[in-house]
Amino acid sequence: MSAQYTIGLDYGTNSVRALIVNVANGAEVAAAVWGYEHGTAGVILSRDPNLARQHPADYLKGAEITIKQALATAKKTVKGFKPEQVIGIGVDTTGSTPLPVDANGQPLAFQKKFGNNPAAMAWLWKDHTGIAEAAEISSVLRGFDSATWLSPKLEPSVTGRVPGVIASRASSSGASRRSRIDSFMTLSCNIITA
Repeated sequence: MSAQYTIGLDYGTNSVRALIVNVANGAEVAAAVWGYEHGTAGVILSRDPNLARQHPADYLKGAEITIKQALATAKKTVKGFKPEQVIGIGVDTTGSTPLPVDANGQPLAFQKKFGNNPAAMAWLWKDHTGIAEAAEISSVLRGFDSATWLSPKLEPSVTGRVPGVIASRASSSGASRRSRIDSFMTLSCNIITA
């Protein structure tokens, strides 16, 4: 029986890495790294020091580039290696990186009308624009206070335009925030019980 391999894709803050490993012995046979194109070192920033986003196109391009490079390296370094010997791909990402999508599951950032809207990009672990919502959630849940969670990151300027996604429905900013938090709590319960 010929050797079998797996590919690991690691999506980090500034780059994606691909690693090919022999499943029989764990030997690393090839690797590749690609730095994201958008933003500063792969992170889209703004005047708001709490904002940290990524363009989802970098995820697709990064997977294509690093997998092709790692496969080419494996062909050169492992006698008889063939891509058909890869039996699986594992993917990991930095925690809590929500990506707004439309009703068909396509990233909103790929739509022209949202192409430059940071709220339509992937929200990184280090994005703390939801700090006020996280503090309010913490006051309700007593101690669960991370602005890196998914729920404080949901942005009504984008999600309110997508069918089936939370819409902000209040007239004042405080009421709007409360409305968002109520929706987040409902969404969280629906996700947990689904």
